[in-house]
Amino acid sequence: MATSGKALTVAVFGARGTGKTAWTLQQIKAANPGRLIVWDFKHDPGLEGLGRGFHSLPDFIRAMNAPAFQLRYLVDHGRDVHQQFEFFCRAAWEAGCVLMFVDELPEVTKANKAPPAWRRCVNVGRDYRDGKGARKWLSIIGAGQRPAECDKSFIANADVIHTGRLANAADARELAQSLGCDHRELLALPDLHWIERRAGQVEPSRGVLTFGPAAKKPRSRKAA
Repeated sequence: MATSGKALTVAVFGARGTGKTAWTLQQIKAANPGRLIVWDFKHDPGLEGLGRGFHSLPDFIRAMNAPAFQLRYLVDHGRDVHQQFEFFCRAAWEAGCVLMFVDELPEVTKANKAPPAWRRCVNVGRDYRDGKGARKWLSIIGAGQRPAECDKSFIANADVIHTGRLANAADARELAQSLGCDHRELLALPDLHWIERRAGQVEPSRGVLTFGPAAKKPRSRKAA
């Protein structure tokens, strides 16, 4: 997922049932990335169409050796989740030229705590060279219910901030500053309604999630 050749970082928020996952799926499917990896924390049935699922992290990483892939890692809750996430992010960095979607981001990052490999992906991954000098990039989508529980550097680096209704007033006040809107609007959005601000926009845009032929398509994006 890129705009005018630029890899995007997209932050997606919203309370349960507001449509954030459905919106994200639409963006990914419209982009049709040739190389996609998904961090599926809760083994969400709604994400099954995003690629082959793996319960084994080593097998998942080995599958990334292919020229093209769409893969979903089903997190093992019986093991250290943070260690798994670190390896997931390292693998993304090594592979490069990848769209990575991290669902339930607050489960692996906190407001003032970003795992090292994730921080590198977010801060440097837009355009970098690997150890052999090859030029690479990472497009990143991170989603969560509460922005206050997510890595602040991720939000600050986002090219797109997209949200449905927020249930917490403190979250709404904080995110409203980034969006340039009244926090009370974020608290009152009906289901499937959204507010979004892209880098360079003076005012946020607003819309309603639709399905089928009328579904909103991402603007000026090329497949990864």
